[in-house]
Amino acid sequence: MTGRHVLILTLALLGFAGVQRAIAQGDAFERANCQDDFTKLRGAVEERGKVLQNAGKQKKSAQEVCKLLRDFTTAEARMVKFLKEKQALCGIPDQIVGQAKEGHTKALAMRDNVCKVAAGPAAAPPPPPSQGLSGALGTPAFGGPPVETPGGSGVFDTLTGNVLKR
Repeated sequence: MTGRHVLILTLALLGFAGVQRAIAQGDAFERANCQDDFTKLRGAVEERGKVLQNAGKQKKSAQEVCKLLRDFTTAEARMVKFLKEKQALCGIPDQIVGQAKEGHTKALAMRDNVCKVAAGPAAAPPPPPSQGLSGALGTPAFGGPPVETPGGSGVFDTLTGNVLKR
């Protein structure tokens, strides 16, 4: 995972601080429920994000990072779902929901790319068997008469003709 990917994840995590400010402006009872639920979801996303950042710093394998990204995007999807479902009840602005969706879309694209790399390329077919010198010269591999080329000349032709045909 590159430094750019770590930066994107960090920005995505920090962008959700605006949600708490928006929730704090609602009704006291609803605000407490919304804020508690959001704090739990955000905590899960942040925890997985930190694990993912540490994996990037430690240069973990693509397979390990793929698994961690799957965990991260699952937690993030739960949070985005909460934001969409509770937007009206908790007074969450459209801009915050849009930012959360955009961040989640970027995380999904990164997950797909990393997991594609982790899966590895499809096995290439083995090269065809070598035909050796006979294949390069265009002669039969098992002996026999030489292959005639157009115009009646062959491999054993000399300036005075084919020595085998004399």
